[in-house]
Amino acid sequence: MFRFPKKQKIRGHEAIERLFANGKSISESPIRVIWNFEENNDNISLKAIIVVSKKRVKLAVDRNIIKRRIKEAYRIQKRQLELALERNNQQLNLAIIYQEEDIKDYKLLEQKINLLLTRLITNI
Repeated sequence: MFRFPKKQKIRGHEAIERLFANGKSISESPIRVIWNFEENNDNISLKAIIVVSKKRVKLAVDRNIIKRRIKEAYRIQKRQLELALERNNQQLNLAIIYQEEDIKDYKLLEQKINLLLTRLITNI
């Protein structure tokens, strides 16, 4: 139930380019979310990618810490979004982008991701 398997990750250069070229976005500091609807080819309703820029966060150790925190918060809260997409038989590609230079606390990231995902559900 609360997993983030490989099938739910966006893979492929073309899919990522389509997402960033055609996607809509919402932002809540320090996180920005870009989403795009795709054809539901493989019965997966939600695919995501987590981005932490090397330009903003220089050390790989710090980038990995941020990615782990975002991934955990997303993994726990994604179920409501999956249910909304399954009802409509849609596939959503989602990019979660971290936009700060310093490492934020897990609780803050969890609150912001929850806020962004609830906004996203209302936009669908």
